[in-house]
Amino acid sequence: MAEAALSFLLQTLKDLGVEILNSHKNADKESRGLQKDLKILQAKLEDAAAASSVSRRKEFKVWENRIREAVYEAEDLIEDFATQELAHGRLIRFQPKKIDLAARLNEFRGKIKSFLQDPNILNFSQAPSSSTLTRSDDSTKKTRQVISYFFSLFFTYRKVPKDVKSFASYVCVQLLPDSDKTVVGFEDEIEKLIANLSNDDIPRIEVISITGMIGVGKTTVAWKIFLDPRIEHVFLTRIWIVVSQEYKAKNIYLTILKSFANQDLSNMTDEELANKSKYYLSTMKFLLVVDDVWTKGAWDDIKMALPMTKGSGKVLMTSRSAAVANYAKTHKPPHHLRFLKPQESMELLRYVVYGNRHDWPEDSIAIGLSISEKTGGLPLAIVVIGGVLKEKIDPPESRYHEWLEVDRRTKEYLMMEDTEKNMKKMIEVSYDAIPYSLRDCFLYFGVFPNNMEICAWKLTRLWIAEGFIKDEDGLDLSLEDVAVENLKELIRRNLVIVVKRSRRGGVKTCRVHDMVREFCKIKAKEEEFFQLISRATTQGDFIPNVENIHKFHRISIHSDALDFLKGNQKGPLTRSFLCFAKHESNVNASSLKSIVKAFERLRILEVSLIKFPKYDRKLIKLNHLRYISLAAGDNFKSLPESIASVWSLQTIIIDTSHHTFKIKADVVELRRLRHVKTKAGIVFSCRKKGEPNKNLQTLYSLSADICKDGEFLSKTPNLQTLGVCGDLTSLVDSTCFKNLNYLTEMKMTKLSEGPLVRFLADANFPPRLKILTLSATNLEWSYMRTLGCLPHLEVLKLKDNAFKGDEWEVFLFDFCKLQYLHIDRSNLLMWIAEDGSLRKLTYLYLNNCDRLHAVPISLAKTLQTLEMSCVPRSALQSAERIREEKITRNWGELKLKI
Repeated sequence: MAEAALSFLLQTLKDLGVEILNSHKNADKESRGLQKDLKILQAKLEDAAAASSVSRRKEFKVWENRIREAVYEAEDLIEDFATQELAHGRLIRFQPKKIDLAARLNEFRGKIKSFLQDPNILNFSQAPSSSTLTRSDDSTKKTRQVISYFFSLFFTYRKVPKDVKSFASYVCVQLLPDSDKTVVGFEDEIEKLIANLSNDDIPRIEVISITGMIGVGKTTVAWKIFLDPRIEHVFLTRIWIVVSQEYKAKNIYLTILKSFANQDLSNMTDEELANKSKYYLSTMKFLLVVDDVWTKGAWDDIKMALPMTKGSGKVLMTSRSAAVANYAKTHKPPHHLRFLKPQESMELLRYVVYGNRHDWPEDSIAIGLSISEKTGGLPLAIVVIGGVLKEKIDPPESRYHEWLEVDRRTKEYLMMEDTEKNMKKMIEVSYDAIPYSLRDCFLYFGVFPNNMEICAWKLTRLWIAEGFIKDEDGLDLSLEDVAVENLKELIRRNLVIVVKRSRRGGVKTCRVHDMVREFCKIKAKEEEFFQLISRATTQGDFIPNVENIHKFHRISIHSDALDFLKGNQKGPLTRSFLCFAKHESNVNASSLKSIVKAFERLRILEVSLIKFPKYDRKLIKLNHLRYISLAAGDNFKSLPESIASVWSLQTIIIDTSHHTFKIKADVVELRRLRHVKTKAGIVFSCRKKGEPNKNLQTLYSLSADICKDGEFLSKTPNLQTLGVCGDLTSLVDSTCFKNLNYLTEMKMTKLSEGPLVRFLADANFPPRLKILTLSATNLEWSYMRTLGCLPHLEVLKLKDNAFKGDEWEVFLFDFCKLQYLHIDRSNLLMWIAEDGSLRKLTYLYLNNCDRLHAVPISLAKTLQTLEMSCVPRSALQSAERIREEKITRNWGELKLKI
């Protein structure tokens, strides 16, 4: 949209920095005037978008597209100018055409003034808004506050936030967003299905299917059953798999095997994985939930992994296709899920709007009943419309009229008989109600494959690189914080579903409902926001016709990208190239050349399933890149020094199997770099003098060798997440971490032979460390006293024999803030914890602790969840004693996962 393009242009101007503009006085003067004009245009554009009537929406889009194209032209100009300046500074080897920035900015200011004088902008702003759900005054004010920050004149560095949310990883699947897995309605349906699953009359695998139309609640009902204590009691092994339309059989088998095997099995063939899954499942009683199966072929692939004739498990399948459900059934016919009853619909709508806070306000019961009746008992429709009503609860004096307007629009959209079209129109009601600045973030979900579990960390970095995220004026928030808040807002509005949460409550992965994704695709096509490209068959033509690629600003490929590139494509306008192929592929020299030749202005290259033999010098010509994610081949062991010429690079993600990975550019040259992620130990160049890199927040993982003298870390003072791997012995006396005042998350992995005989003193850890992971360090348990003294530690993960020895004693006041403890692969025998230690521990995870005698009873008061796998019977019995102790002392329930 034009608003995002304007924001991106302003951010680009800001990124040039005062050191460049000071040497071009006329350009500096023109840029100041341009920012002032852009501020006016952006505010008017936002008001026009909110006020334009449905009847004039097409006219508005034409006008908005004209602005966007002009802004893109200005972006190209400014980025070329930055490249010119870098070339002049001898950071790159080629000289682009000389640009008179002042003259060109003056020319662009003339275009902006013409837009401001266009009578259409006044007409749109004054258009009747009675048929449009507008945002509240507070929302508009907040949006303008966000916009205004961009007009503070060009700062080289942003102020770093005092506190940044970073989260440890943990799985918590949640089908109803932010609902604590509460399910309203369908109680009778759930009871029938649980009874069928618990029936042991049939001595072999039984398949039970749930069918029904999209949005009726199949997945939600299956999830409720999956979590039911009666099911947990009957099936000690329970596995959840999302299949969807675009699936990989290999991923299905690997998901099953995660429950049984700890080793990496990704190199095995599909057939080998299926047979291995079949073997493990044949030895136990299990429940396998396969959600969203589209085709008979998909069921055949799943069936390959099941011991159909000699197993003692149950399969619960959801599918919108009755034909697929009948094809998969064994004995019982598919269970067709009904719509919600009127009372259930009303209760679900109340829950979505108010949660557990209170009942309907008296003056809104009639409207609530009217709206819930119009949804026809379709849960997805109720959740989406409820998200709109929730935004209009306050102030109470205007609630009635706001809700009446929602009721009227819902009625308009439900005039059609086609249920799916009705649903899309309801989503549009919710879309129209979200702030203008959030719409690009929402539509971006359409670039991902159907039912894909989207990494929230990656998603928010992509949003930032796309220019969707703007600094919050006066709130001391980083771009990453604002992006996370945007994601939370979309979740709160019931447009995005949380799939996994971190131990500290953050969103780890998310997705959108199929119908919501379909809406994003349709709306994106209208807005010319992105273009999906795929093949109907393996050898078929690409859809849409690739001859139109020159029109697209963002391309998302859901097929083999290398085949796509063979056509010598040319995308002069393309800013983003994303590939979500089903299989990994290797790029060759000609394909690499095609990427550079076809997409000269790329900002985003997301090709994590394409393996590059090396970072070819051709890629350096993509000097506008802000985000790059790719896989490294056997000879791809470094990034060259010339990577510094990619002047606006923010995020680097490299998937590699090497132990170390070199970045030959000096960290002080990569001034705008914010995040580097790879499993290898990163070795940065650290030769040059200069100002520290204050933007760098994530380094994962850094080679231990580069940390030794502290010089490198002194150049990255604002790190928030740090991984360190390699020979940790040289760091035990180091003070290199103690001055990292913003570091909240740290992982240390030892890759050298032999145990660590000593460890860091508590005073040498980062002062605000909240999350710590240790792996393969083989320390004596006595060194846990050091960790117990860390004042802010909330999450501690000990993996692969991080500590060794028979006994661990936790003393009074140790780990005063620790909430989550994870111990994986340990030879610990006796664990003693004094009363008063670990007094905030709520979650304990124990895996492969095959000698552990017992879990301390002193943990009973605060412990809420205990997850155990591969532990002795005596440890399991101690867990039961903890549960009984909590009940006896009225300390609440213990959720025990075995």
